[in-house]
Amino acid sequence: MSLYKKIRYRVDKSLTRSLLSVIFILIAVVTSIVLFISLIDYFFINENSKSFLETFFDYFIASIKGNSIGNSSALKIFLNIILISTSLFVSSVFIGLIVNNIRERILSIRKGQSFVLESGHQIILGWSPGINLIIKEFLIANESNNNCNLLILDEMDPVEMNTQLLKMFPDKKDYQRIIPKQGSTYDRYNLERININESKSILINHIDDMKTIKTIAAIINNPNRKEEPYNIVTKINSKKNFQLAKIIGGSEAKILYFGDMLSRIDAQTCLQDGLAIVFLELVNFDGDEIYFTNEPSLHGSTYREAVLGYDSSSVIGIQKEGKILISPSFNEKIGAEDKIISISEDDDRVMKDGIKPSKDTLYNEKNIIKDTKTHSKVERVFIFGYADYDMSRTRVICSHLIEYLDSKSEIILVNDNKASNELAVELTSSDINILFIYGDVRSRTFLDSIDFRDEDKILILSPFNGLNDIEECDAQTLFTLINIRDIQNKSHKNLAITTELVNSKNAEIFQSEKDDDYLYSEIIVQSMLVQIAENPDISTFFDYLVSPLGSEIYFKPITDYVDISEPIDFYSICESAGLKGETAFGYQKSSENELLSLDAGVIINPLKSEKRTFAKNDKVIVFAEGL
Repeated sequence: MSLYKKIRYRVDKSLTRSLLSVIFILIAVVTSIVLFISLIDYFFINENSKSFLETFFDYFIASIKGNSIGNSSALKIFLNIILISTSLFVSSVFIGLIVNNIRERILSIRKGQSFVLESGHQIILGWSPGINLIIKEFLIANESNNNCNLLILDEMDPVEMNTQLLKMFPDKKDYQRIIPKQGSTYDRYNLERININESKSILINHIDDMKTIKTIAAIINNPNRKEEPYNIVTKINSKKNFQLAKIIGGSEAKILYFGDMLSRIDAQTCLQDGLAIVFLELVNFDGDEIYFTNEPSLHGSTYREAVLGYDSSSVIGIQKEGKILISPSFNEKIGAEDKIISISEDDDRVMKDGIKPSKDTLYNEKNIIKDTKTHSKVERVFIFGYADYDMSRTRVICSHLIEYLDSKSEIILVNDNKASNELAVELTSSDINILFIYGDVRSRTFLDSIDFRDEDKILILSPFNGLNDIEECDAQTLFTLINIRDIQNKSHKNLAITTELVNSKNAEIFQSEKDDDYLYSEIIVQSMLVQIAENPDISTFFDYLVSPLGSEIYFKPITDYVDISEPIDFYSICESAGLKGETAFGYQKSSENELLSLDAGVIINPLKSEKRTFAKNDKVIVFAEGL
């Protein structure tokens, strides 16, 4: 190899390394040229008898300034041309390097590759189609905390992320609180770069379960991790991955299994009109939400005094020694370490602004109905469609419905998966009969063949399993809904229909004159994740909320609680419910206009002191053990 090629190779290698290497090469080039000029001047001109060192420094400084030196002799002019050309070349290269370096730095920042100096920030790891719901909930939850920013890390180009975020959140005050960063969520360098040890919470938002599990492991097993436990929350789509994620996450990760959680909610909401709205209200931050509060003034008081002691908040239970007690006995004592579980508009609104039952009982005792009434009913529940090839979600729904339905009720599975027949045979008992009808739930001819009866309950399941396309799944679900609605209208049957949708906007498009219920699965799951990220204790409450054990949410006739012949306050309803071992926290209006609205006439956490006029078909929303 020639000397020229060797030198060229070394120069090229240096140029690719760093800005500092390029500067050293430029200095060497300038020094070599100045040295050459100085030698010529010293030996052939040297008009002022200067030393070689003086001549060299004169030319070197002139090369930096871009000046010419000496007389106008031909040789001097030639040397000055070389000198000025060198100066111009070096200056232009140097300026180009600085500009290029600044441009690359700006590009690096835009691509989210800079280090994050945030602390107390919330982190979302992974980008998914439903991320706008998560971001919206985080922003609402921290509306009063301007110092809490939201950071998103994903392999997507941050410029594209910024474009999408700007479309989702055009309001400048919201958009500026979101920091997009690019990188793998299970790369330890990237996790350290986003200052994960100083974060308030970490929500892992991958669609792929294995990416979620790898991200959990990367966070928890990082040798540079903090000593304190992390606050990690995520969801798993596949049941077979759920246990693995729990093992890796340990006590530091709150993990929801997408299928089971929704299945339990499905089982409850299909039996009671308006219950889907209550669930949505309780799990998101847009309106009233759940808070855990230690109230010293209630230490030693009874649960009754706590319920009636709040006017603008609704006390629904107690957290005692880490356990959740929803709607305990009115005589349950509140200890010094116990926390009140309440529904309130905001955390700063959870205040004792109610009455003291022993002193200033404001409610109308003579209008309280103390007798307890039971309402048993034989029902038929149709479940249309399925979400998993192995029928795991349908199994959970049926198992929970068996706990809720009265004896001799029926569950009828309607789909084109023959595994449903085996499931029906397996779960059928002497109390609840489970049947299977094979057919395509999107076929109008098939749906016309089904013998519907008045008061039948209809649950239309979304085929969405956390991985498939949301819009396509909603389209299939709505196809079944529209056909069943049409059958209902033509047959004049009164059916109670609950439809599981992923995108809530699709419900607004297909809203009808019927008081159907919509269960927005993605909103509920994403809202739960954000709630748990904000308050890890609430995960225990959500598990309780969707369990058939203990107290559950029921809609009961208001005439079972109070005399409605005159306006009455909600204190009276709470007192009446408490005497029956229940906790009232809302009501549902029965007028047609109210029922047809998207909130189905449901009012959560009403002001207790306000007197209202109720209709005989209105209902009280309570936590109770069974009907």
